[in-house]
Amino acid sequence: MGLETGFPGERIIVLPAPFVDLMRDDPLINDLYLISMGHVTHARHHAVERPDGNDCYVFLYCVWGCGRISVGSNSMTLKANQFMVLPKGLPVSYSSSDEDPWSLYWICFDGEKGKIHAKYMSSPTNVLPSVYMRLEQRTELFDKMYALLCEPPTIEILEYVNQILPHFLAAFRFREHDRTAEEQPRYSEGMINKVLRYMTDNVERKLTIKEIAGFAGMSESYFYRKFTAQMSMSPMDYFIRMKVNKAAILLLKTPMSVSQIAAKLGFGSPEYFSRTFKKVLGISASDFRKQDFRL
Repeated sequence: MGLETGFPGERIIVLPAPFVDLMRDDPLINDLYLISMGHVTHARHHAVERPDGNDCYVFLYCVWGCGRISVGSNSMTLKANQFMVLPKGLPVSYSSSDEDPWSLYWICFDGEKGKIHAKYMSSPTNVLPSVYMRLEQRTELFDKMYALLCEPPTIEILEYVNQILPHFLAAFRFREHDRTAEEQPRYSEGMINKVLRYMTDNVERKLTIKEIAGFAGMSESYFYRKFTAQMSMSPMDYFIRMKVNKAAILLLKTPMSVSQIAAKLGFGSPEYFSRTFKKVLGISASDFRKQDFRL
């Protein structure tokens, strides 16, 4: 089951050894299978050290902040909007920056195909937000696997999760091709629509008006006026509403706690999240979940 552990909003799932043995013997999924997964948010002092090396591959995806990673004698920095896979068998360590602590998704996996992904994703690689590429779809795949593993485990659930895992990894490795027909370049698309996509892809971050205006290629004041005139609210008010809408979906579709959702969406504290949620939707997050509202 999913646990909330040492860091605010942290989520972690570690599959018991008997289930790992089942997957290792299952011909449908034994070439690539998940062992554990987790998510930490703004996790100062988060650190992992494996001097004897990992006995599995570790996928890391940083969505905020940065941290240091060592593999053997090589040291590198993993920054926001970067990912990589740590190898098996080599001494590894990774730790969050104290000055700019990371928000990190991680998945431990194994299987024959694991070494192929590790080979091609062995160093920090950019997966930057763009007009055409939906980063949020990747975290949705992560959340889907996590939610499934929070259910009472069955072989069918394990097989389903491990059919999603290759899709998740491929969405990073083959990121330049990961576009739906609706996401192909459309040169007639208005700038505001492009900005809304940018906001959606960064809904877990604490975007500033400066960052959004920079993406739009406008001064802050001009962008603010143009956005407000078209959307009838300020860019940051709209962004907060997007966060609340995403939170409502997570409340209905996942077992995540209020504090986990608050951390995931960058609200800073569960109390601030709860106040904001009620201000926007007129009902508390806990009551919203209890009444099973439909969006």
